Amino acid sequence: MIPDDLLLLDPWFLAAIPVVVLLAWLGARRRPSAVPTASEQLLEGLPVTLRQRLAPLPRLLWTLGVVAVVVALARPVTREILPLTAEGLDIVLLVDVSSSMNYTDVERSGTRRRIDAARDRAMEFAAARDRDRVGLVSFARFPELRCPPTLDENSLAAFLRPIDTVVPDSAEDGTAIGAALLRAVQVLSRTEGESRVAVLLSDGDETVGTVKPADAAKLAADEGVKVYAIGLGQGKRLPFGGFQPNEFTALQQIADTTGGQFFRARTEQELAQVYAVIDELETTELEDPRYRTTDRYLPILLAAGGCLLVGLLLELLVIRRVPG
Repeated sequence: MIPDDLLLLDPWFLAAIPVVVLLAWLGARRRPSAVPTASEQLLEGLPVTLRQRLAPLPRLLWTLGVVAVVVALARPVTREILPLTAEGLDIVLLVDVSSSMNYTDVERSGTRRRIDAARDRAMEFAAARDRDRVGLVSFARFPELRCPPTLDENSLAAFLRPIDTVVPDSAEDGTAIGAALLRAVQVLSRTEGESRVAVLLSDGDETVGTVKPADAAKLAADEGVKVYAIGLGQGKRLPFGGFQPNEFTALQQIADTTGGQFFRARTEQELAQVYAVIDELETTELEDPRYRTTDRYLPILLAAGGCLLVGLLLELLVIRRVPG
């Protein structure tokens, strides 16, 4: 059975096959030299011997042998596609779960919370990164590693789906951006990927914490962690209604220090666009497909030699034609 991946590197040699077959056919049609005898009638009725039956076989074997040599010269090979290699990224998503993420200002209806938009768009972003290891850190006053970087999209989604805000004015409430980034850097420093990225989403600036965002940003830069920072929402809610826009100073400083970018997303639609931009900026490079070729001419050449040898032995030892 001919393999599907069999190729001929020098197929023009096959043009000689019709010539070989034609010469063999002409040779077979040529009448042999007559044998002197008193009368042909004396040979009529004699049984056909095995030697007579085998007489055409040497020529057929020689023809097949020469054809096999021609095929071997055409250099048949099989080509195996080597596995594609892709050096994926190691990404940690940092999602703010402080009580202010309960505000419903990311869509016109006023029913969609910031945390809902952040969770769903993060899940969408992670699902598209099928060649990258993606992890999750949630934070308010304290950071929590929910899921280390993984290629398992379903496992990450299982940790992303239930995240929600902390209880307002509780001991866990607040926004510790510096501590959250430090936790992400600690996680990424243990990964093996050449490229490490943190996507930091918050709806405000640092309010609590023992680690300054500037110090965490310097550590991230030293560890080669690039941070894309996203400021979500319309801003701080005012006592009598409306919002005061946030400056997101800490997020901008972190992005600048680490070589990343800062994005402002006032609505969920803008947040989806931001994630799309980050997805394009941090692409995973794939090597061009490579192939490994293996020569397959040796079995054909051996078969050719076998045909020629058997044909010669039959001619010399069995057929033993009378010289013309």
